[in-house]
Amino acid sequence: MAMSRAQAHRGPDGVGFYLDGAEPAVVFSPDELPDTASRVALAHQRLAILDPSSAGRQPMISPDGRLALVFNGEIYNFRELRRELRADGTDFRTDTDTEVLLHLYSRDPEHPERWLSRLNGIFAFALWDRAREELLLARDPFGVKPLHFASEEGCFRFGSEIKSLLAAGWRPRLNRAALHLFMNVRYVPGNETLFQGVERLPPGTCARVRDGHMSTPLRFYELPGSDPAQGEGDVPARMGRIFHESVERQLLSDAPLGMALSGGLDSGMIVAAASRLLRDDADLRLPDRICRTFTLGFHEPNDENEAAAAVAEHFGSLHTDRMLDLNPLARARDVIRAVEEPKINMLQGYELAGMVREHVKVLFSGLGGDELFAGYDIHRFCNTLGHLHRFTPAALQKWLLAPVGGALWHLQSRSGFLRTEHYRIGAQILLSAGDRAGFYTRLRNAWDGDAGMYARVYARPDDFRDFPTCAEVFRPHFESDAPYLEQVLRAEFQEKMVNDFLVNEDRNTSAHGVEGRVPFLDRELVDAAFRLPAAQKMRGRQTKAIWREVARRDLPAFLLERKKQGFTFSSYHQWQKDLRGVVEARLTRGWCEETGLFSHDFVRSVLNAPPHPNLRWHYFMVWMMLGVQDWLEVFDVEL
Repeated sequence: MAMSRAQAHRGPDGVGFYLDGAEPAVVFSPDELPDTASRVALAHQRLAILDPSSAGRQPMISPDGRLALVFNGEIYNFRELRRELRADGTDFRTDTDTEVLLHLYSRDPEHPERWLSRLNGIFAFALWDRAREELLLARDPFGVKPLHFASEEGCFRFGSEIKSLLAAGWRPRLNRAALHLFMNVRYVPGNETLFQGVERLPPGTCARVRDGHMSTPLRFYELPGSDPAQGEGDVPARMGRIFHESVERQLLSDAPLGMALSGGLDSGMIVAAASRLLRDDADLRLPDRICRTFTLGFHEPNDENEAAAAVAEHFGSLHTDRMLDLNPLARARDVIRAVEEPKINMLQGYELAGMVREHVKVLFSGLGGDELFAGYDIHRFCNTLGHLHRFTPAALQKWLLAPVGGALWHLQSRSGFLRTEHYRIGAQILLSAGDRAGFYTRLRNAWDGDAGMYARVYARPDDFRDFPTCAEVFRPHFESDAPYLEQVLRAEFQEKMVNDFLVNEDRNTSAHGVEGRVPFLDRELVDAAFRLPAAQKMRGRQTKAIWREVARRDLPAFLLERKKQGFTFSSYHQWQKDLRGVVEARLTRGWCEETGLFSHDFVRSVLNAPPHPNLRWHYFMVWMMLGVQDWLEVFDVEL
């Protein structure tokens, strides 16, 4: 009961419980739940998107009482799978994708990877098989839906959010190895979390739990490699068709839906496809035919309200535009509680989801387009400078370039001029030629390639020195013979998108009872995009080369020429506004020494430096330190 209440926001439309051993096997409401112990208990908070009647209630139990399923997400090709099952004689009681999963498992419980590999959707589910005394866990190929777990003394707990595990008695303790990675790249890559002992089931895997112990996750999906043949023919037409079909598949809802609209290519393309389908496709299953769009601004330099309004007018959407006078520090704890990590890039999505919940229950976003088609500035550097790796022998990197980079760090650090670090970091990126993982992680703000930085950032540096560096963590993504840009795109897709952007997307929407959908992460579109050679995605320094050709067929010219903006805050702007005062008041020497986490000398050096745009990295660092302080207190985390 406590675990369910802890994430009731994810499904405000209903709650159900299943207890193994109860006869007959039924779904209990909170008032009906018997006060008896059970070896296996499942709980589900429902957000009714498809078949909102009681027929779609969860946990869903098979007619013979053998199977019980809790499922979060949507299976977009469930109708095709349902037709196949019916043709083989399967009877259905509901019109839900949940029931399709039950029948697929019943057909092949020994090899779930066979039917899981056929699913096109966003999902995390747990299926209890009474006959086998076994729990099956699975997570969608791209990690859109979360699944956390923790195990201790034969007691296995799992949930969509970590808050549910804490509510069940899991003691929150700091994972220092994860914190070190977080302080470098601003999120936690891999399957660990900031909470010691709490892990994430990897995307595209399933695992069995028996007697409280989980098996090694079994992978049922792998990203395809590039295929030169896929770059032949009319690629823009083919990619445009696949994208249009992905939007059509996801326009499946019995609840009102809308689109987050920026002034960029990706959200514009979603609105273009959706508005056409809503106008022309009579078979769409929707409560109405209205294309709703939403834009939120914060009086920041990167606000895109004006461009978004022009796109909305072009496609005739019902547009909601709002500007907020927001101090991002004022609501930090509310958002940290929702997201469960003290990240900086989370508040915008939280506020947007809160705004759209007044109108819709499903929100489309353009997340994934930059990762599939090379849309970030970092991809420019990787495409143009990445060629250096091919011409830099490992010995040259090890014996000359790396030592020169280290000497450069010592020289600049002794100067005490923070503003010159901006140039030193740029030089060290170039000096990382031949070290593909090191080059990438430095571009992504990692600083632990310089051993002296530990003593500069941490109050007790020896507490962190033995953990893997960021370059070591990312190195497996750079061991193939693929072109460097392709390696980077795969690393970004499997790490930053999953463990940074999708974490924000899921927690922010779910905190307000909204389902987030991501058409760019449609299974067929992702497969097609990764089969395209990276050379077609970027030409020189031109990002999204092939995607711009696709977009040219659907979007107005003014949108194609706009410079990409990020949906984020400017650390320099915030430093001049509120951030400096809060850092000085809260990151005190007493707190730094008491926790033993961060160096107050570093904090003081940033406070004493004259404000300058070149200090963006420093402002982000102290902002993250503030976030860690909030996170420790919000969740009462033990050090």
